[in-house]
Parts: sequence; C-alpha cells; structure tokens
Amino acid sequence: MPNTYRHKILKGIFLFLLFGPLFVVFLSPPSLHALPSQLKDPKKAYLKAFRAYKRLSRNPRLRKYRHSWLRVIGEYREIYLTWPEDKTYAPKSLYMMAGLYRGLYGYSGKINDLKEALGRYEVLYERFPNSTYADDALYHAGVLYRRLGKRKKAKDCWKRIILRYPGSDYYNRAVKQLGRIKPKKQEVKRGAKSTSSKPSFAIVKGIRYWSKRDYTRVVIDATNVVHYYEGTLPRNKRRRLPKRLYIDIAPARVSKGLKHSITIGDGLLKRIRVAQFNRDTVRIVFDLGRTERYKIFHLEEPFRVVVDAFGKRYQNGGVCPPPKGRFTLTQQLGLCVRRIVIDPGHGGKDPGAIGPTGLREKDVTLKVARFLKKELERRLGVRVILTRYRDVYIPLTQRAAIANANKADLFISIHCNAAPDRRTRGVETYFLNFALDKEAMRVAALENATSKKRIGELRGILTKIMKNTKVAESKRLSQYIQKDLVKALGHSYSRVDNLGVKQAPFFVLIGARMPSVLTEISFISNRKEEQKLKDSRYLRAAARGIAMGIEDYIRDTELIASNRRARR
Repeated sequence: MPNTYRHKILKGIFLFLLFGPLFVVFLSPPSLHALPSQLKDPKKAYLKAFRAYKRLSRNPRLRKYRHSWLRVIGEYREIYLTWPEDKTYAPKSLYMMAGLYRGLYGYSGKINDLKEALGRYEVLYERFPNSTYADDALYHAGVLYRRLGKRKKAKDCWKRIILRYPGSDYYNRAVKQLGRIKPKKQEVKRGAKSTSSKPSFAIVKGIRYWSKRDYTRVVIDATNVVHYYEGTLPRNKRRRLPKRLYIDIAPARVSKGLKHSITIGDGLLKRIRVAQFNRDTVRIVFDLGRTERYKIFHLEEPFRVVVDAFGKRYQNGGVCPPPKGRFTLTQQLGLCVRRIVIDPGHGGKDPGAIGPTGLREKDVTLKVARFLKKELERRLGVRVILTRYRDVYIPLTQRAAIANANKADLFISIHCNAAPDRRTRGVETYFLNFALDKEAMRVAALENATSKKRIGELRGILTKIMKNTKVAESKRLSQYIQKDLVKALGHSYSRVDNLGVKQAPFFVLIGARMPSVLTEISFISNRKEEQKLKDSRYLRAAARGIAMGIEDYIRDTELIASNRRARR
C-alpha cells in the first residue's frame, strides 16, 4: 500500500475518533419531554437557543433532517417550560417554536407540523396579549387557519388585530387579508339559514353552592354552551335591596323545576334569585353581603358558570414565613403550612380508569390518600383534609372549592394514569397551565372526562383565570413531589420510569387559590403496574414519596424566605 494512501486512512481514522462523538451527539434525536436546562438565566438560555437556530438556518444539510429541527424546538420549549411567566422570553420562545414548526413543514409536508405551529401562536396571543409578538402571532395564526381551510377562524384572528392592535405593524396586512377572503356559496347559504331559524336555547337547570365563612363557590348548570355577561346593581335603600351582582345567560330559559330563590345567608352571599329576564335571557342575581371580591369563569362538557366569592379575611393560601425566634423544623412547618387538602381522584359513579384485571382507579387513589394523610400528620403535624373519605362522587368543581373553603395552603390531587398502549408505564406530576404536547392533552382529557377538542378550547378559559393561580409555586411543588415519589418507589421496586413534570389544563385544579398539583402515581392500564397498585406496600411507598416531596418543598420555601429576610 502506498505511503500517501496509508497516511490518508490513518488521518481519517484520527479525525473520526477526535470529532465523531460530537457529530453523534449533535445529530442524535432529542427527547422533547425533558431537556435539562444548564442555564439558570432565561436570557442566556435564549441566546444559546438562538445560536442553535442560526446554525440550523445556515446549514442546508442539517435542515434536511427532522431531528435537527426538533432539537432547536426543544431548546426553546425548555425555556418556556422553565420560565412560563417571563414576559420577555416566554413569548419569544413560543414565537420561535411556531416559526420553526412552520419551517419544518416546508421540508416534511406533514400537516401536524402546521398544527403544532398554530398551537404555539394561539398560546402566545392568549397568554401574552400585551407582548410585541401578540399581533404577529395572531396574523400568522390566521394564515395557518386559512391554509387549513378554517376561513372563519382566520377572519377572527385578523379581526382581533384590527380591534385590539390598531397601530401595529400587522394592522394593514390584516385589513388586506379580510378584503381578500370571499365567503363560499355554501357559507352564505348556511348563514342565511341560521339567521332565519330560531335560536337554540339552553336550559338553566341547576344551581349548586358550597360555602364557608370567608369563601363561597356557586355553580350554575346549563344544558348547552351559551354566552353570559356580568354586571352589578347598586344598593337600593327604598326597596331594601343590597348591592347585587348579576349574570345574564343567553339564549336561555329557566328550567321549570328550578327554585327561583335560594337563601345562603353565610354573610358573603345572602341570597340567589333566578328569573326569566326577557324572552331570550335568564338573569341570576346575587345579593351581596360581606363579599370583597369575586371571580367568574366557565367550564365545558357539561357547560357551567362558576362564581367564587371571597371575604375580607380570606387569604390565598401558600407557605408563610415563621415569626421571629427559634423553632424546631416541625414547629416551623406546622406554623407555615397549617392545612393540606388531599384529593383522591374520581369516586362513586365515576370509577376512573380500570386496569386489565378490573382494578379501579377510584379505589387506589382513596387508599393512597388515606396513607398520605397519616404520613403528613406524622411528619409535619399539620391538619390534613380529604375531599372524600369514602367511595362517593364529588364534582370536579367542588374539589377545588373544598380546598378554597378550608383555606388550604397546598392542594394535592392523586390519580392513576392510563394509555391506549398497555406497555406505557411510569410516574408523572402535573401543574395547571396550558398543555404543549399531545400526551399532556390526552391525560388532561382523560382526567377531565372530556374530549381533546374541548381541552384545546380551555385556553380561553385559562387565560381569564390564570392571573390568580400560583403557577410558579405549583411548578416548584410538582418538581419536589415528582423527584421524591420516583425515589421512594425506586428504593423498593425495580424499573420506575420517571416521566417528569408536565403542565396541562385540569378541571380539578382550576380555581384553586393555593399551590396545587396533580400526580399520576402509575399506569393502571399496564398489567405489571396494576399488580403493584394492588399492593399496599407500593401505595404506602407512593404516599411516603409524595409526603417527602411536600416536606422538601416547604424546607426550600423557608430557606428562600430566610434568605430574603437576610438581604433586607
């Protein structure tokens, strides 16, 4: 063999050994479920992601591979999940994710990539309406809707730009787009028919409430999705009427069997009155007492309007710093976290998921909740309240209401997971937020007993109520619970898959005024994990892990509070 040829071979082997591992690492497909962030500063993390984006945009060879796109998307996704409340880098990351998915569609031709981009645009303009990227996201969402054949939704996006962002860069573009869209003939016919036909009335069929001294929740049940409007009426001394809050629901009719006057008399709300205000409108009037503030939102499948009323002394819950002086850890924990509400998922007529041999989720969650109650009382000396102590059905809206009414400092909802693929296994913990991956959407739809379509429509609901939700604290609590739950189960049992911390819109967590999480302790649909869930030792280990996570969260919170006091 000639020396020059041998030299080239040896040189090639040397370069491969030197740089080959770097190419393997760079080109290997990423996991979009959890990319560990090495950077604690969102700005540095964003700059790192942007450098990866520039490398991708400048390299035609990399752009041919799907995993190259997904790796960069994953970096921006990690920024959003790590700093979801950052008003600068969270919307910018969502915008970059959407643009990358659109770019990926150009190579893949997969319609799901367009839908992924659309989802990021939607979350951006709904969560960050004041961001400089909001009008951009609305405009591009309209373009994608039009490409997907959803002309009405495209129009809605561009109309929102005209109404809300009149001075923006995309205002004139939106006007031009609206001028270009011509309604299809069938759309005109359908519209003409709908205006001449009678409106579809909903029936206001029930009013439920749960009340304590400083908190009351009222749920108004209706048969269909309808519009509702809120307003207030001043006090009328002559007619002896207090200040009133009213909700108009239209188009709707009052059910014949519904009581027209409900006395509460708890000091916050004195009475609720229901009447057919006019032919199309049902008016519900709340006679206010000591109500300092209230919050109104709605949930779907079935449709209901929820009213939360709070008194002057009601506090949001959460961990409070201990007073000055030296206390033992147990005393500090007892002083700071006084009440924890544990929610055993499902119950009564709702069995939850059912395993291959018939094990019911509702039975497992109740057992774990009982074990967890004893564990927390022993470790922390706190008062622990269960949303249910036996096999009874409790509506999802009532569970958060129980936590609010008892002024809980923490709210933990316990569930077992299930998946169409019976091989799926593992442990995961959720906090309330917008879902950004399909698996989180599927789990939320399962636990909410609703459809994935309705889960997608929850974004609008969450936008209204997330302002008062402790997202950052809930995320931190879920991280501690997930870590210690996996550790406790893995100590005695083999192969405990850590599926990580995720975010999704769970009905049971909506409206909770304290840090709140939902933990999925195992997959009851997996035959091997179902057998573990039948074992009391496994359930006690799960309860111990959750309790350890809560204890670690409180320790860390107290440390943060101490450091803040020291800096002052």
